[in-house]
Amino acid sequence: MTRINFIDSILCATRGLFRGISSERNLKIQLLISVVIIIISLLVGISKVYLITIIIVCFLVMILELFNRGFEKLIDLISPEYNREFGKVKDAMAGVVLLTFSMAMIVSFLILYNPVMKLLEEASKFSWFIPAMGGNIVLILGILSAVYLKKHQT
Repeated sequence: MTRINFIDSILCATRGLFRGISSERNLKIQLLISVVIIIISLLVGISKVYLITIIIVCFLVMILELFNRGFEKLIDLISPEYNREFGKVKDAMAGVVLLTFSMAMIVSFLILYNPVMKLLEEASKFSWFIPAMGGNIVLILGILSAVYLKKHQT
């Protein structure tokens, strides 16, 4: 068995992480949602314990998505043709990721609901807040639509 030094081991792990992020649509979405939730958590000033909890559940989703990707790639190598039993394993792994994602969303919602509502209540006292929020939402939707359309042009 070949021994790899620590630096090479970190480089391999980093390469695997970036391959997963670049090739898995769900992982990109989960990463984006995690970043947004963590930024919101920092903006509303939740306690360190709550912030750590949110970070843990967000990372757990991405970790399990990478496990799922690894299992799927391994199964595809073992059995390139469709196999019903391997299909059940893939479905079960996808279910694990879905349950973990659901847990992360519920935990994040329960932690962030009151602080976000309080922040919105305070911010809505300013006359410019609602038009600014509406404008930002329209801008974000426009950017996402443009990216989607550019990516899916034939």
